[in-house]
Amino acid sequence: MKPSGPPAGLSAVDNLVVMSAIGALNGGNKKLWFERFSEKPEFSDDGVPRDFVKWCEEELFGSAQAYIISIDKVEDGGLTFYAQYHSDKWGDFKTFWKFQVKDGKISKLDVGAADYPTD
Repeated sequence: MKPSGPPAGLSAVDNLVVMSAIGALNGGNKKLWFERFSEKPEFSDDGVPRDFVKWCEEELFGSAQAYIISIDKVEDGGLTFYAQYHSDKWGDFKTFWKFQVKDGKISKLDVGAADYPTD
């Protein structure tokens, strides 16, 4: 089931570019998601460099639904956060998202599975 709104905890993300990107992801707005990124952002998934566009098409906006359920911990002024994530392909699990923003665009994104305590 697709989320009806932004993930719980999104207000703790202080970076407006990152906040907008997450809103686009959870809203299924692929156009807005890609607009938040530089032309060729660096990207890795679990430490492995990947093709950003291909990964997004397959993992975020493909036939399987994916979205952030809740943001549980925020660091670096909202550029890094730890979240509960849902993927129809992989199930529900804890993740980290680490962004770098340059000139108002996301220039780098690292994502991956994470293990952290939840309260």
